[in-house]
Amino acid sequence: MKMYSRVLKVVLILLIALFNEGLSSEDIISSIVPTDNPFGYGISGVENKSPSSNNILVSGDAKDLNSKDDRELSIEDNDQTLEGEVVSATDHLEETFGTEDSLNNSSINSSNSTDIAEEKGNITSIVACNTEKENGGQPVELVNSTRLVSILITESNVTDRRTNADCALVLFYARYCPFSSMAAPHFNALPRAFPDIKLAAVDAMKYHSFNTQYGIVGVPTLMLFHNGRPAAKFNDSEYNLEAFAKFITKYTGLQPHDKLYVTSADFGGPVSSVPTKETDYCLILSWAFMFVCGLYFFSKSSWWRWISEAIQNTWREAEAQHEHGD
Repeated sequence: MKMYSRVLKVVLILLIALFNEGLSSEDIISSIVPTDNPFGYGISGVENKSPSSNNILVSGDAKDLNSKDDRELSIEDNDQTLEGEVVSATDHLEETFGTEDSLNNSSINSSNSTDIAEEKGNITSIVACNTEKENGGQPVELVNSTRLVSILITESNVTDRRTNADCALVLFYARYCPFSSMAAPHFNALPRAFPDIKLAAVDAMKYHSFNTQYGIVGVPTLMLFHNGRPAAKFNDSEYNLEAFAKFITKYTGLQPHDKLYVTSADFGGPVSSVPTKETDYCLILSWAFMFVCGLYFFSKSSWWRWISEAIQNTWREAEAQHEHGD
């Protein structure tokens, strides 16, 4: 019976230890096997504990406290480490985005400076015209296709627009065009102001092979050639002497040698200031084509059917009345 009672005590003490988280292993051992009484067993919390067991309990509690403090310190260290990593990552991102922003700003500033330089100076558009070979203020030359090709000869040793080469100013006009006739006297006056530039005029309607080559879509069209190559096209709305002079100075850097004025002789030629009356067969053919197409589509409409039926009914009634009269 004593044996069974001891076993029951041990089981009860173990159950109490499982449900009570405050008991340690030293408490359970001391309560089961007290050092003072080798024959009896005490329960946890009994006063018959030895000094050695008390020392063990105190040392165990100290170890638990030290382990808790160590865990708290390690957690704080981990938090500080994480905060440091977050701060360093944030600084890295700020540096990265700051570098990208600086690169974008520098590219924008460089593009803006380039645009401003192009707008102010327009340096790349200026061509170097040969001023040693003067035309002596020769009048405008009316040329055909062969002569124009000979004027626009390209020299192989001239590789860019800044190399001195012969410049030519060509007017593409039409003899029956009133706008070409209005620009003619102003163009005829240019040789006095710019004797270093060859001036020529070609009938774009008669020699139309150059229209596609140089992009001539209307007349009059004024183009500047450098070393036989197109350098600039006049795009102003007013075709007068002042506008022509500004155009030449802008793209060649040459200044007028004389005052800008138009004389009565300039109205007489070489380019005629009076539009000629010519039969435009292309215009007649286009009108005939439009008339035939309009007549065809009108014959397919309901109006045509109504008109034809009305004419037929009137004709039948007239025939019936004629037979009735007979």
